[in-house]
Amino acid sequence: MIRYEEFERERLDPIYDTVAPYSEMSKNERYFLNGIIRSLKPRKILEVGVSSGGGSALILNAIRDIEGARLYSVDYTETAYRYPDKPSGFLVEEKFPELADKWHVYRGGDVSRFVEEIGGDIDLLMLDTVHSHPWETLNFLCILPFMKADSWCVLHDISLFADTKFQNALACRYLFTAVVSDEKISPVSDYPGRPANIGAFRVSNVTMKYAGNLFGNLFIPWGTGVLDKDFGDMKKVITKYYAPEQYDAFCEAFAFQKDLMKRRKEDRFSVWLNHKVWSFKRLAKRACPSLYYWLKRHLKKD
Repeated sequence: MIRYEEFERERLDPIYDTVAPYSEMSKNERYFLNGIIRSLKPRKILEVGVSSGGGSALILNAIRDIEGARLYSVDYTETAYRYPDKPSGFLVEEKFPELADKWHVYRGGDVSRFVEEIGGDIDLLMLDTVHSHPWETLNFLCILPFMKADSWCVLHDISLFADTKFQNALACRYLFTAVVSDEKISPVSDYPGRPANIGAFRVSNVTMKYAGNLFGNLFIPWGTGVLDKDFGDMKKVITKYYAPEQYDAFCEAFAFQKDLMKRRKEDRFSVWLNHKVWSFKRLAKRACPSLYYWLKRHLKKD
């Protein structure tokens, strides 16, 4: 089996030091992404989640000599979240303008808004977005109908939760575990004792056949909500490219999560109110014990 993190490392080496400060991947993860592109020679790549553009630059560098290859990048925001005064993907435009002729970038919306314009025959998907459930699963479901048979999906941050600062970042692991694939791979982990934080899986006929697993994922409690405008864009794709029963599961999951979030909010308010009542009683008991016990006796009688 090919160890992609070792494959054609020399392709990335010349730009590595320029890309590294803006890339949110580790060393092995960068070389893994470079190696899988150099090995597979994809013609049409979709990247979801751009940020500063470190990943975009790496991908464009890897395809610079692949005839007809194109990268389509989508970022939910107009600006890079770490550099809010700069557009998403600014690194490509500032440091690697010679690579931009192979690049099409879409900013300011979920990938479901743009995927039909981007079109089918996607050979490779690089998915690195919110890391809060259900976003990675929803993004993949919206892209899956546009992927070629025997294409590949690279998924970053599948073990981000191993860092205690991000213990709720489970979305990528949910997707990587639930998706049905003929082959799943990961490089050697950069961190001993932890699972690799990047992985890839082959997208084949069985992936679409068992897409119901992914609709089932949507019933796992969400860490982040979905805006109505994004739900509308997703709904258009799911309606058009999936079976009626899968569309029904999609809608049922949204209704369930909406109700669950409402009940969570009510529970939090109830806890807050009980805490305030308890604090008031404690303060009253200290400030005026006689009044506190008098009220306690008379309120019990009522």
